[in-house]
Amino acid sequence: MAVENFCLLTQTKAPSNSTLDPGNDSVRSFEQHHVGQHSQTPVLELVGASPCSGKTQLLYCLIGLSILPFEHEDVRLRGRGSAVVLFDLGNTFSVLRLQRIMSDHVQSCLDENAESFSAGATTSLIRSSLEHLHSYLFDTASHVSANRLVGSIILHNVDAFLWQDRLEDAESQIHDANGPQMMGLLSSRFRDLVAHVRRLQADFSCLIIATSSALSTTTHTRIDGQVVPVLRSHLPNVWRNFVTVRLIVHRDPVRKFPLGISAEEAVTEAGQRRAAVEKSTFSARLDWSESDVWKEETRGIIKAIDGLREFVFRVTASGVELKMEV
Repeated sequence: MAVENFCLLTQTKAPSNSTLDPGNDSVRSFEQHHVGQHSQTPVLELVGASPCSGKTQLLYCLIGLSILPFEHEDVRLRGRGSAVVLFDLGNTFSVLRLQRIMSDHVQSCLDENAESFSAGATTSLIRSSLEHLHSYLFDTASHVSANRLVGSIILHNVDAFLWQDRLEDAESQIHDANGPQMMGLLSSRFRDLVAHVRRLQADFSCLIIATSSALSTTTHTRIDGQVVPVLRSHLPNVWRNFVTVRLIVHRDPVRKFPLGISAEEAVTEAGQRRAAVEKSTFSARLDWSESDVWKEETRGIIKAIDGLREFVFRVTASGVELKMEV
């Protein structure tokens, strides 16, 4: 699966005796080794090109792969067995949906291996895994995930307060029109955010995943002979420079009713159209709008995943299907 390979590539692998304590010798030696190879652990941003773009569903999938174990009862689940720290800034995260997607993934792994778990084992496995998804800061001395490495820190809806910050920014500029020119309030807050997140990332050597929504439409340009998507970010430069790789996530269009169709014809085709919508796909594409200023480590990531430019996935009632690659 394309996104799984991308996730596994960008996440660090925990040594068997590591803990969440950044002062622990095994973790610190691991971080020094990792940072010696890569100056910065990647920062991944999932940008929704439109409402209901599928970015949150993709996030659920990434979280599930992070907190599930690599195997359970001799069945390979391809999980990372790490802890995840979640900041749900827009209060839209659904643990029930995450649980359903994880259950579907476990069942898919069982089907692949022609295996089955004992009654209640899947539910118990998912519940124990969800204990390592944390939406708060923790005390490593007594925390349930104290023996796990932090796999990722997630900022869900990092632009949740964008309009409030822009309003306060505009108001402060009006009041201080005759005073010295200062950094805008919006840029200042994102600068502080980046500083804090970068400090946590340095302590735990973990992947940072953020989600946001686009305010502009997706355009395309030609790079190396191929047409690639471009989406100008509406967030401050300090944030855009912090992000390593940005994925544009959107729902693939479904054919609309043709012009001039009668009401009777629309009713006749309603069932077929409903089926087409249920089978519709979502796409995630690399954002190449700032590829000319990518750092060498970013280019190395793109090269390591063999120039992956796009992958396709489906969102169903039971889970997320990641099967097709482009």
